[in-house]
Amino acid sequence: MSILSCYVCCKERFAKAYRHPELDAKLTKSRCRSEAKILEKCTTKSKIRVPKVIRISPPDLYLEYLTGPSVKEYLQEEHVMMVVAVATTTITKSNILDLAQQIGQLVGRLHNIGIVHGDLTTSNMMVLEVNDDSNTLIDFGLSKSTFSVEEQAVDLYVLERALLSTHPELPENFFDHILEKYSKKRKNLSQTTLQRLEQVRMRGRKRECFG
Repeated sequence: MSILSCYVCCKERFAKAYRHPELDAKLTKSRCRSEAKILEKCTTKSKIRVPKVIRISPPDLYLEYLTGPSVKEYLQEEHVMMVVAVATTTITKSNILDLAQQIGQLVGRLHNIGIVHGDLTTSNMMVLEVNDDSNTLIDFGLSKSTFSVEEQAVDLYVLERALLSTHPELPENFFDHILEKYSKKRKNLSQTTLQRLEQVRMRGRKRECFG
């Protein structure tokens, strides 16, 4: 539907049958309001492009409907172009690495204002305009307000694992480009987070080896 000159979508949180109804309603209301507050913080504190909050009506959250491909769809399309049109491979690869830097900047801005997304995958990012600082993050259902270095490192690790599992065709240095721009955006704060990222990676490898 359309309200106030923009299209609107409704994000509905479904009741959890295993929880007591009163507790479920209380938690759902709290999470709806928390997500809306974080979205508004993105806009006011750092002008990060996220869906505008139109209305909060737990269990529903009405948000601006954005048009454009997800980063997942965009990368898959670019990969097809690289395979089919060899002559444009260099240009296409350049577009992909530009996108990596835009993602790094976006996540850096998010962490700078004390927000971790909680589910950084290419399905939760959208490309509104290529080669422009107008890419956006969506689905903040697992996000939280925190400056925790551990939480920020895990945010980056989730993104890295998502890229490896969903986009094995990407250039090997794609995530390096993300971290490069992330570091520039966070300046002195990035070193501690990246050091913690290495620790998170080591824990992840141990789990893979020993279960």
